[in-house]
Amino acid sequence: MTPGWEGLVSVADGVRLRARWDGPDGAPAVLLVNGLMMAIEAWQGLTDLVVPEFRVLRYDTRGQGGSDDPPGPHTIERHAADLAALLRALDPGPLHVVGLSSGAPIALLASAERARTRPGAIRSMTVCDGFLALDAHLGWVVRAWLAAHEAGGPGLRFDIATPWVWGQAFLSANAEAVHAWRAAALAGDATRAHNLIAGMAAYGGDAGPALDALECPVLALVGEDDVMTPPRHARAIAARADDARLALIAGAGHAAPIERPAAVAHELLAFWHQAEARKEPTP
Repeated sequence: MTPGWEGLVSVADGVRLRARWDGPDGAPAVLLVNGLMMAIEAWQGLTDLVVPEFRVLRYDTRGQGGSDDPPGPHTIERHAADLAALLRALDPGPLHVVGLSSGAPIALLASAERARTRPGAIRSMTVCDGFLALDAHLGWVVRAWLAAHEAGGPGLRFDIATPWVWGQAFLSANAEAVHAWRAAALAGDATRAHNLIAGMAAYGGDAGPALDALECPVLALVGEDDVMTPPRHARAIAARADDARLALIAGAGHAAPIERPAAVAHELLAFWHQAEARKEPTP
């Protein structure tokens, strides 16, 4: 795809997903997978820092941003199947994959499927503020968001979710932006948000076997102040993978690439360059 290209890509059930390419043509490719209630614009700060050296593919899952929103709920498994279809349609070549929050199991499930049919298609995997399964703590958090949304609408859900998502430093420095996001949530489509939250709350799977199936380096990256998916999740992922490293981002909560894009870019670029250096030479 041409750098700067953006368009709608058909996946399953007639659903179209908004996708965007940025970065220099011919550079190694990176895929960024959104977390819950997120659109591709949220990655802009990180994208700007890595596109001098890498091509970046971003997309909105069904129900997010500029993508279609069919009847829900939109489950993790459905998102993973959509991503697998998107990659078949775009055929982006080898990828460094980054999954943020609920985007982590989505990225893992879709990447494992692609790796089974296209050996070498996944150059590296980064699980960022992510998880493999909803443990007891995380399950209660997500169900609380869903209950708040159903009881009090987007405003109450936003108020309940905010201290779980953002770190102290970010909230202190960005009060005006957070209030603007709350206003946008109030003005948004409540059914659209419900489809996404209910789909995540319904997740009973485990992306661990998908992680095991990937034969590539793994980076478990987490905000030091992440209270939603605390560093214990990242430590468990790093311990489970055969070729893994752990990176803690100081001063960041659950949305490290948005809160501290420069620090995250520093870790990712070093990791990607290392993975690129390990590629087998072309015969």
